[in-house]
Amino acid sequence: MTRGLLCIAASFLLLVPANAQAPPARACVNPTCTNPPCKAATLGDVGCTTVSGTEVYASGFITQGGTVASAAHIFGPFEAGFGLQQKSIIEGFGCTDASVAYDDAGGTDIGAAEAAIAKHCGISFPRLEGNSWIGIVGPCGGHTKDYHFHRAFSCLYQQAGAHSTAVGDIAQWKIYGKWEDYASKKLPYLDACGGHFGVTPDSNGAVVYHYHVQDSAPYTVGCHGPTADGTLVSVAACRTLYTECSASPSTITTATGTMFYVRFCPCYDADGSNYGTPKELAALSTSEISYTDTAGSTNAFGTHYSICTSATSCSSLVRINGTTDTTGTIGTTSTIGTTGTTGTTGTTGTSSSTAATTTTGTTSPANRVSMGPATIIGICLAVSALG
Repeated sequence: MTRGLLCIAASFLLLVPANAQAPPARACVNPTCTNPPCKAATLGDVGCTTVSGTEVYASGFITQGGTVASAAHIFGPFEAGFGLQQKSIIEGFGCTDASVAYDDAGGTDIGAAEAAIAKHCGISFPRLEGNSWIGIVGPCGGHTKDYHFHRAFSCLYQQAGAHSTAVGDIAQWKIYGKWEDYASKKLPYLDACGGHFGVTPDSNGAVVYHYHVQDSAPYTVGCHGPTADGTLVSVAACRTLYTECSASPSTITTATGTMFYVRFCPCYDADGSNYGTPKELAALSTSEISYTDTAGSTNAFGTHYSICTSATSCSSLVRINGTTDTTGTIGTTSTIGTTGTTGTTGTTGTSSSTAATTTTGTTSPANRVSMGPATIIGICLAVSALG
């Protein structure tokens, strides 16, 4: 796939107006799906946000306390790739040799890309340095001057109440924050598109199909649902929508080893894999619409992150449940995954840190990459994604 890329790297302190998000370079276009299920864009708009928010840390073009405006683009999980044109951006992540992180083919989700960069560069990623978030996307889940979301939407809804409020429109349905019932710590069972049937805060008591933000890929949506007869979409049905899903797999190496991954295939099974015979999602075999979050997934950013003074000097690890491990020092080759664990004593390195998003099996995949470090601004406009 040929992509033209325009990338500008500069200090965000010089380019960002105080407490402001730059106007979008182009208007978000919410797609239509007249005969669902439908394929969603692999690069480009799958929907548009309908509310604004306030960013809690400086990231990319947005200062701490800056506004993430409404009508922003909602993308799927994938980035277009990393190459020589992104050299200064990758160096801004803290990678001394940017070439080790190059992946020109693209098509890996944000979590997988972050885990691969962390491994190859020997850095903690994403991470918080003072008031600056260093990651491919910011803590709210988006990046670049033409701001678009890949995950989280953490500054657009509250971690409070019952059912999360709406954050955007995906074709004819709405997408809500991650919670089916925050007070009861209930997360929704979702189909391969990322949706299910239930009552929402604005459906006036009616049961409607709708989407939820997810902590693992595809984060936003895997496709536009439901099925033609008004039922949930299976993983197999999702994959038939994409010729990309029948391509030969690539391999991705992270701190936990090497995994098979089908590029630009947004249909993930119950094990978080988009390759091989799918293990069907629980939503397709239960009458329940939610389950109790026993893992304590209260981290609104949808990722593990470390608190650091530099790319490789970190004093604590913040897990997905919001707790902090202060029993050791994170080593320069450690990485952070969405459900990973850390050692209980001494120094935490690659042997005691698990990047859950990059393994196959029963562990959900971790969060994946997008551009926009806090110290270096990367404006990467993928021409193939823009039209």
